Parts: sequence; structure tokens; C-alpha cells
Amino acid sequence: MSKFRIDPQLVLDATLHEKLIKDLNFTPLHPITVKYWQLGGASGWLGTHTTSILTCPDGVGQFQHYVNGSIYYHPSEGAHEVHGLIKARWKSLGWERSFLGYPKTDETKTPDNIGRFNHFQGGSIYWSPSTGAWEVHGAIRSKYASLGWERSFLKYPLTNETTTPDGVGRFNHFQGGSIYWTPSTGAHEVHGAIRAHWASLGWEKSFLKYPISDELVVFGGAGRISHFQGGSIYWSPTAGIRVLKEKVRVHVKILTAPTSFTLDEQFAAMQEVFAIAGIRVDCASTQNLSLPSLNDVDVGSCMMGSTTSEQNSLFNNRDFVGSKDLVVYYVRSTVPGYNGCASHPSGKPGCVVVRSASRWTLGHEFGHVLGLNHVNNNDRLMTGNGTFNITNPPPNLTSSESSTMRNSSLSTNI
Repeated sequence: MSKFRIDPQLVLDATLHEKLIKDLNFTPLHPITVKYWQLGGASGWLGTHTTSILTCPDGVGQFQHYVNGSIYYHPSEGAHEVHGLIKARWKSLGWERSFLGYPKTDETKTPDNIGRFNHFQGGSIYWSPSTGAWEVHGAIRSKYASLGWERSFLKYPLTNETTTPDGVGRFNHFQGGSIYWTPSTGAHEVHGAIRAHWASLGWEKSFLKYPISDELVVFGGAGRISHFQGGSIYWSPTAGIRVLKEKVRVHVKILTAPTSFTLDEQFAAMQEVFAIAGIRVDCASTQNLSLPSLNDVDVGSCMMGSTTSEQNSLFNNRDFVGSKDLVVYYVRSTVPGYNGCASHPSGKPGCVVVRSASRWTLGHEFGHVLGLNHVNNNDRLMTGNGTFNITNPPPNLTSSESSTMRNSSLSTNI
């Protein structure tokens, strides 16, 4: 059977084209020509061609330019069109010879119906009317994708991936924040008030250096925190922005679970007030203990340096606990009855908190463990009038109290 060329007007359906080739032994059209006619041919938005089909400089792919765009073909990716500002950005980077390689998609509308994108072998280019066209690739692109692309709080990119001034890392800025990457830290996002404060300190050139976490919710509360190589930045609506250079590690041992406020609520409250002192609170472990005879623990006079035999027995339970770590034991009650008690055996820093304690009791008792004394002021964390009577959450710490806490041997550098 003689071979005939297919009328291009028939090549509006790739499946039909393939069937004709198979059944009628027609000479196949070039994939670029097939794509061109699928997009409307000369009467489509690409317009007429301005070049013939040419081989790319790498000798692998081929392309054809048109009045309003181009179609590029690669054997493993097929034929895809690029046009407009996305094409201009790709061109500026070096076409297919750049790290982006060949297109894997046509220009496509984003799910929010605002922008457009092309995915390439080595990354993507995103465009919106207000931001223009910018590329994202590598680990930064993977982080951006994991957060939800442009539908996330980051929205659209505002820069290409760029080398940081110290020559170590890379970053993209987005409408809603930034993603920073280094070989040792990986890619992490920073945004909002935390990003603004990090920027004010000098970005990665500051003592904080690079982020080692995304922004995190603090114990399920209103607070937010991002960890950096040199410390952490904490924010809450009431405490504002705080830089944390110290940390305490806390282990939780539960004889009776708290009932008035959850563990998360108590830890969130403790973090908020400890942030005033520049100290981060890490919950290192949680363990349930079955110790019925110590569930109503005798704490005697609850004076520092003085412990009962029951306290000594209770504080012997230190699984997973390091020498400078703190332990809180949640019990049904103390004898005599207190919200909590911070007296502890030598070398076993910790406190007891009862199940019905206030939101601020945990932080108050650990304030004692770090060296603070009672004061007669219900605006402050260390009020001696009971933490249920605190009048201005989050309660205050004075500068001298903050210094005492930071200088404690139990508070360690981040």
C-alpha cells in the first residue's frame, strides 16, 4: 500500500491520528505538528510558524517557534507549548539548556483561576498578573508543593531561586513568605511576624542563621514558633514577638491526668510566659505511671531543700530523663493540699502538679525550680496568692527574674 500524508485538519484528535497510522500505514506527523493542530493550527492562538521544526542545541529535542509562542518536543516528555511571560522567563534562564530542561506540560491555569504555570523537567515557572513569572525548583519547589503550591499561605513566587549573600544557601520569596534552603538544614518556610523579625535581625546573616523548621503551632495554642540554627523566634497575640536563645527540656509523668486544663493548654501557657525570659519549652517525653500509693503525695512543708520520703520515691521515676532535664509529676492531690509543689530531691529537678491546677501552675512551679521566689503581686507569674488569682494573662516576669531563669544551670543554650 502506498503511503499518504494525513490532512493536518484531521489531526485534532491524537487518538485518531495514532489509529490512522496503525491501520492505514500513513506517514506519521511530527509530534510538534500534532500538538500545533490540536491547538488550532494557523487559526489558533499560536498563529503561523516563524521557523521550521529545528533540532535543539543539545541534539535531543526539537522545537518550532510561532508568532505567539513555541512548541518544544522531547522523546520522553512529548510536545508541549510555552508562551507569554513564562516563555520569556524560560528563555532568560537558557531554554532547555538551563536546569529547567524541557517542558512537561502546556501552560496551564492554576486551581485558584488567577495564575498560570508550566512544569519542566527540572522545576516550574509560575505567573500571576500581579507578580509576573518566576521559577521554583529543587528542594524549595518540593517544600512549596508540600504546602499546597499557590493555594497555600505562600501564594505566588516573587523571585527566582536565589543564592543567599553568604553564598551557602538558596531562597525564593513568595507573596506570603519565603522558603530558605541549605545543604545541612534542608528547605523550610518562614512567614508573618516571625519572618519580619528575622529579616530585621539580618536574615541568615544574623546570629539565628538559617531556619531548621517551618513555622509551628505551639502546643496547640495561639502561639507560633520557628526554630533556627542559633535559636527560635516565638510569637503570640498577647506576648508578641520574642527571640529564644535558651531552652528547658521537660518530661511528663502522669499518675492522674490533668482535668481543669489539658497538658497542651498548660504547656502553651508555660511557653508563653517563659518566652518573656527568652526561654523555649520543649516537652521531651510523656509517660503514664501506675503508683497508687503516691497519687495523693505527701509534700510536707513544700520547702526547697526539704522533701518527704514519698517525694523521694516519686522523683526516683526518671525514665528517659537527662541530668539537666526537668520532670513534672501529675498527681490526684498533694498532702497538704496545694496546686503544685516545686521542692525536689537534690539532683532530680522537677515539680508536682495536681490534676485540678490552674493554667499557669506548671510555669509557676518550674519558675521555682529555676530559682524564682514568691512575690505579692497577682500580675506576676510568681504570685504567692495562688495562680488562679493571676489578673493579667500572660503574667509578668521582671527583667531580674528573667535573668535568674536564663542563668540557671537547667536552662541550656539552643
